[in-house]
Amino acid sequence: MLRKNYRIAHISDTHITKYGQFDENVFNMGLEALDMLSPKPDILVHTGDLTDNGILPDYELAADSLKSVKYKYIIAPGNHDERNYGHSLFKEMFGSLDFEVDEDWAKFVVLNSPEPDRDEGRLGRRRQIYLEEALRSTQNEKLKVVVFHHHLVPVPYSGREVNVLEDAGDVLDLILQNHVNLVLMGHRHVRHVIKIDETVLVNAGTFSCIRTRGHFLHSFNVIDILSDGTIKISEVDIKTKEEKLLKSFQSRCFE
Repeated sequence: MLRKNYRIAHISDTHITKYGQFDENVFNMGLEALDMLSPKPDILVHTGDLTDNGILPDYELAADSLKSVKYKYIIAPGNHDERNYGHSLFKEMFGSLDFEVDEDWAKFVVLNSPEPDRDEGRLGRRRQIYLEEALRSTQNEKLKVVVFHHHLVPVPYSGREVNVLEDAGDVLDLILQNHVNLVLMGHRHVRHVIKIDETVLVNAGTFSCIRTRGHFLHSFNVIDILSDGTIKISEVDIKTKEEKLLKSFQSRCFE
């Protein structure tokens, strides 16, 4: 069982650019909403599409914009980040495309699900092996959190399904077999939470892209992991700053 409560701020699909898809005013309002959180997050996770076009001006603007983030953060690459040879700029400015972050309470395994210049995503055998090895080496008392951009299961209210991970079945089986606690994703610009066995799958909506869907507007998720094993997922509306509980689960993975 965890010694204390922990909090993750989960944002996605900022689509930072000077050329059309990015709402800078909403982005700044989102930073304000993050700053207002109480208790403060232990870590912020961005699940991809940091930029809109994957070009140098986008990455430069993104790097400058993220200077205002007051929390430790990790970023998974999205399909827009890998357009126009953008994966080389991601590695240059933000580090590896696949990596692990080991906190004293959790291990985050961050994976590169996009392929250059394609909207579709897949992990492939090499990353599946990497993920399995990372999970098996995680201490039992730590939370297991897997992070990538593309969604693992279809997301309601997000339009025609075309971009679920191409190897979703194998990846989901690997995740369930290794008792992952949380999978954090983005891509569809709609927040969604579902639990399969003991694993909670969480998609974030768009943080600051103008391409919202219906009444699903700009937002981010707050995930509270409580010492009694409860996982609470809430959505924060960026414009109103209102926080709404989406789902709450009791997990025996903490026992």
